[in-house]
Order: sequence, then structure tokens, then C-alpha cells
Amino acid sequence: MKDSLFKFNTKLPNHVGHIPMYKTFHFDTASSKNKEYAEYIAKRTEFLRSNFKTEGELRDLGDQLIIRNDKEALEIYTGSDSFWWTDRENAYSENKELSRNLPSEEEAVHNARKLLEKLKIDESTMKVHSVSNSFAATSESPKDRNPEGFPTSMNVNFTHELEGLPIFGAGAKTQVSFINNDQLVQFVHFNRTPKQVGKIEVISPEEAVQQVFDNKRFAIIKEQGKSAGEITDVRLGYFASSPSDLQRFLIPVYKVQGSVSTPELERYDFNLFVIAARESQETAKRRGLANQPLETVFN
Repeated sequence: MKDSLFKFNTKLPNHVGHIPMYKTFHFDTASSKNKEYAEYIAKRTEFLRSNFKTEGELRDLGDQLIIRNDKEALEIYTGSDSFWWTDRENAYSENKELSRNLPSEEEAVHNARKLLEKLKIDESTMKVHSVSNSFAATSESPKDRNPEGFPTSMNVNFTHELEGLPIFGAGAKTQVSFINNDQLVQFVHFNRTPKQVGKIEVISPEEAVQQVFDNKRFAIIKEQGKSAGEITDVRLGYFASSPSDLQRFLIPVYKVQGSVSTPELERYDFNLFVIAARESQETAKRRGLANQPLETVFN
């Protein structure tokens, strides 16, 4: 493949032809009048608030249910199997004492898996991606340009995948954070429960990259002829939108990573998603792949 702007600096994945299709919303409607759906949300809410022992008024914001008090907050997303619990006192604290007794990486992963088991979260689509720290910095003086940084929590980060294909997007993320060995301060679980419903034909990786080459967002700088770009990675997977969105199926996509340099901008890194399903956008919308109109190439 040749392009006037982009150089190709990666190896393309093999074209697999077809991949499994996954349904992720398992009710006819998300209406409160749907008894089956309403009962599911009520049971899920009670299970989560009892396990996190979160007290307070339950606020219904439609796509979210929120329980919040001075010490903690629990957000439950009604369109997906997602939640976000936060210890509001310690999760973002700058208290140096929190860094004095952090768990080791191995202890943090062990504790995270125990919590996943307790909350009956299916780990079959999850794997540990990394273990990281959150940091805070304090300065003794306004003139101090290099404030002292210190860790305030240990975070276990999970990614999600299906049969070896990664799930991209804001709707597929799990992070469990600890202080004081095993004291939980934050639990973010953005997820949808997948059920395979047949297979879907996908375009080739060459076709996906060509759609990025031809995308209108690069048209002007190509015309100017003074810029350069490169494609650094191409991967096939699925896209999960925001956990608050009602998404009936995971969207098959190619994730195309690269960068562009222009006279005005030294370097701009991009992640673009190309819908991989070999069918029209209108068909994709009717089948519930996307509730909102999506361009073939989106970010």
C-alpha cells in the first residue's frame, strides 16, 4: 500500500474473514416498564450496594443510578454491566501516610482477584494488563519547580478480550485500587456480558488501512504536501462504547494507530477505529451494532 502522506511501519494482522458476533444487551427494551429488565436492575443494585455497604439515597439519572454520601460513592450504569465505587476520602488524597504501607504488586493482584470472585464477576474475558501507582506531589514553596512526588495507591489494571481479540473503547476497563495492603479505595468495572450469536464477515486489514488513508480528516494536509505520517499498529478487535450507552452488540473494528507531523504541529498521535463489519452503516444500525450514527472511521 502506498500513500502520499503515510509510511507503513508495522506488520498487518492476518485476514481472518469471519469473527464471532457478540450480543451484549439481553432484554427487549431498557424501559422500566419491562418487568424482566426492571427486576434485573433492582437485584443488581441491591447486590452491589450491599457488598460495598454504601448507604444513602438512590438517585435515578436514567443511564446511571447513583448513591453518594460523605465517605463513598457508587455509580451503577443501567445500559451495561458496569459500576464505579469510590472511597471519597482516600481515593484522591494527598496524604503521605497512604504511601507508607502499600501492597506489593503480587499482593494487589491477589486482592483484586478475591474481590472479583466476591462480586461474582466473570474473569474469563479479563487479564491483568499492568499494576501501577497513583501519585501525588507536594511543594514546600511556590518557587519549587520540582515538587516531591509519592505514590498514594496501588492499581491493578485489567483489559478485556474475546477469543484473543481485544475489546477497545471506554466500555471495557477494570481497575482495582488499594492502600494499606488490602484497603480498597476504588473499583472501576466497565463491562458488558457477551453472548455469541453467530459470526460476521469482516473486511481485510488492507481495506481498513486504505479507509484511514482516504479519510477526509487528512485531506487538507495531503493537498498542502508539506506533512508526513506513519501507521504504527493495526489490530482487529471489538469496540465497546461508554458504559452509560445502551449497546446491543460489540462492534467489530480495526484499531489503527499512527502519527502525523505538520509544519504547525511537530507530532500528533492518533488512534482511529475502522468498522470492520462488511455491511452498510444502515444495516449495522438496524442490527443494533450502534445506537448512534457512527462514521466508518471514528475515534
